Order: sequence, then structure tokens, then C-alpha cells
Amino acid sequence: MNHKQGDVVLPGEVLCTYEEFIPSDWTYVEDGYIKASIFGYLKVDDMNKEISIVADNAPEHIKVGDRIIGHVTEVKQYKALITVKKIVGNNRDIVAGYKGYIHISHATDDYVCSMHELFKIGDIIEAEVINKIGSEFIELTTADDDLGIIKAMCVFCRKFMKLAGDKLVCECEHSTTRKLSSNYGRILDENY
Repeated sequence: MNHKQGDVVLPGEVLCTYEEFIPSDWTYVEDGYIKASIFGYLKVDDMNKEISIVADNAPEHIKVGDRIIGHVTEVKQYKALITVKKIVGNNRDIVAGYKGYIHISHATDDYVCSMHELFKIGDIIEAEVINKIGSEFIELTTADDDLGIIKAMCVFCRKFMKLAGDKLVCECEHSTTRKLSSNYGRILDENY
């Protein structure tokens, strides 16, 4: 190993061979060498044989318990697929193109037969991470009252709908119900 604990490293810099340590946060393997993926300080964990980079301004990794904003990309009978756009309360972009899903058992506390009753493609949602599956896939929940759809599009004209009582209505006069957040309509365009 060419470096010691606390050394400043640059992106692409060789830290050690792949046989010496296991790559961890902000490192990657290329041609048998572990390299730094961001500017920061080297952290060496001799007990677990891991090597990582610590940086003050590193993009965020999603963790269990985080709340995210994303949009619905596909709806099946028992799950909705979500593309994650940001972590709530954090202005930095997320580090990877996270994909997630909401299973029907984690969508609402009420009984529903199909996820088609709750979500439509293009809906913008706020959800909570309940499980990480691999490095870029997460399981989500919208069961709490303040989680669910925060902006919804009309399935006919694709314009955003307004809340009227407990229903969504569109200027094309179409109305529907979905799994709405108690914060529906309060999201600002620049936050998405």
C-alpha cells in the first residue's frame, strides 16, 4: 500500500492492490487496483481489511430511514417502480441512479386490490426507505399519512391535478383518487 491513514487522495489515484483490502465508500476497482473515486482523506480499517475515502462534501448515499422524492415509472398489480431523484432535506444530488419499488403491503394501511388504485405513471411521490437491496436498489413505503403522491398528473391530458376535498381534479374535468400525501401540492418545482 502506497498511502497511510489520513493521506489526501485525488480521484483516480491508486490506493493499493485489490488483494490487500476490500474497497468501501468512494473507492472502486480497476485493473486489479483499488482507486479513489473522489477527493478526500484515506481511511484504512485494518480489522475488516476495508479501505475508503472520507470527504466533507461527498454526495449522499441513500440509507434506511431516509425520505426520498421520486417519480413512478411503472405500476404493476402488486408494486410500483420508482426512479429516485433526491433525498428530502439534502440539496446535493444523490450518488447513483437509484431505483426503488413500493410493494402493495407497504403502500397504505388500507386494504387495496391493486397498486393501480393508488399510483399512476408520472406521479411524483415522497417515500421512506425501508430496505436497501444492493448498491442501487431500494424498497420504499408510503404507508404514513405524510407520505405518498405529492404531485399527480392526469392520465388523459398529462397536466398536474389539483386537490378538491379527497379527490384530484384536472382542468379537463377528469377526477380520481390516489394514495396522496398530506403534503400534496406543497412541493415547489425547484425542489424536484
